[in-house]
Amino acid sequence: MTFQKKILCIAGMGLVLNSTLLIAAEQSATSILKHAYQYIGSLDKYAFSAVVINDDMKDGKLLKQYKKHVSVKVDRPDDLRVDIKGETKDRSTYLHDGIFTMIDHRFNYYGQIKLPKKSINAALDYIFNKYGIKAPLAALIYSDMNKRTKFTKITYFGKRTIKGAEYDYIAFRNKGGVIHAWITHGEKPLVKYFTIIDTTVKGNPRTTASINWDTDPKLSEKDFIFTAPKGASKISVESAN
Repeated sequence: MTFQKKILCIAGMGLVLNSTLLIAAEQSATSILKHAYQYIGSLDKYAFSAVVINDDMKDGKLLKQYKKHVSVKVDRPDDLRVDIKGETKDRSTYLHDGIFTMIDHRFNYYGQIKLPKKSINAALDYIFNKYGIKAPLAALIYSDMNKRTKFTKITYFGKRTIKGAEYDYIAFRNKGGVIHAWITHGEKPLVKYFTIIDTTVKGNPRTTASINWDTDPKLSEKDFIFTAPKGASKISVESAN
């Protein structure tokens, strides 16, 4: 074999190896993400709290970052409660017995919607599609997110140690942007941290979250039943469509 042929052969092997490693990394990242969603979906009851930080952009420039504390309680198949408290929001959302309720504690008014289906998955689909609501943490509430997640590219960056714990670090791209996620390594994979980069908006604003999980919470029906506080006003809810 001539020297030139050897070089071409070695280069070709390098391309094959690089392609194989890239495919393996994508498969590994895909399995990690889907395993995490499958594990979350398998839980009948769980709760988590998150610290979420959102970028406020104007003309591609960062004006301010807003922090909010989010508390989520899930009791499948049809009970959900989300409490959000921060600089710009102080709201609670209830899903119980096919009724979706949202109350704004700052103004003491609330709205209610009777849903066509009671399950959490169907309720979220209906609310998001009909009323144009967006909720980054919803991916951690659906029971079948492993089937719903779509991406054009996904990469595994290996294991990372954060505050003494080991996580699998992955990133994937979808039509809305890029998501970086740090997922607990092991048999009980849970999304501990994530960053969403919105590539559809000038300046690429980010949403970051740090999450604490309770996979064996003490929940009762009272956690999900809405009782209007004294002086609260009920308002109509208008469809976004």
